Amino acid sequence: MRRGLPVECPLSRLWRDFGAFGLYTAAAEPRLTAELDQHAAAVRESIERDGIALSRRSLTHYLHGFLDGCRERGWASDSVEFDWETIRLLAIGRMARESGFVS
Repeated sequence: MRRGLPVECPLSRLWRDFGAFGLYTAAAEPRLTAELDQHAAAVRESIERDGIALSRRSLTHYLHGFLDGCRERGWASDSVEFDWETIRLLAIGRMARESGFVS
């Protein structure tokens, strides 16, 4: 890689691709907001369980592990409804935004 080129954070890509969409949809569907809150709490608990603080690095590490698991299971979202994995991704994106890890 050439020197001086910024490397885009995976959390930034997630926010760009999913985050804004999730916020707009959650505002229209209170049930989705509650699900996002539950997923965010589970992600935070998973990260902090071993005494690791929530940070850009720890959330990115969680995201990589989550996506690896999705790939291993052959996950592909082709439903018109929000599946569990999509809601988890939206929650991670929202956490990154609310924590100031992405803009």
